[in-house]
Amino acid sequence: MNKLEQYINDRKSRFEEEPPAGHFERMQQKINRKSRRIIVLRWSISIVASIAIVFLAGILWEHAEKHNAGPVMCENTKNMKDCYLRKMNTVAVQIEILSKSLDQWDRQQVMTDVQNIIDTANSGFESELPEELPAKETKSILSNYYRQNLESLETVAARLGGIHNKFKI
Repeated sequence: MNKLEQYINDRKSRFEEEPPAGHFERMQQKINRKSRRIIVLRWSISIVASIAIVFLAGILWEHAEKHNAGPVMCENTKNMKDCYLRKMNTVAVQIEILSKSLDQWDRQQVMTDVQNIIDTANSGFESELPEELPAKETKSILSNYYRQNLESLETVAARLGGIHNKFKI
């Protein structure tokens, strides 16, 4: 005989005894308490998850509004290209001011790159688009094209601003 069989045989009388009075009621109460805890835990997790989803949706909404706030002004103007070019020239002036702290060669390289970006945006890209494209599609393509050029300049300005602030301290 193995140890388990020996243990059962030694305690066989205990297995045949009736449990003390109230045992099943106490056991049922413990089961009910555990199930209530599980229900409360599930509700709590559901509430926390809902709050997190609402919070995340608010952050995404806010980010989308900030991202779309600038370009919409140029997209709704009569001459979108001119609007974007004005914004690019404004950023170019900021870059020129920020690049004064660089050495002459780096400054010249930065300003050459800035001028290349502006010249590329002003190169007549709109004439290369097929005439068969719907006006809305053409406007969307041009808007994305000009916005990417503007964002490139803004990235340069932001990096120069970071360098400028680092040396300023």
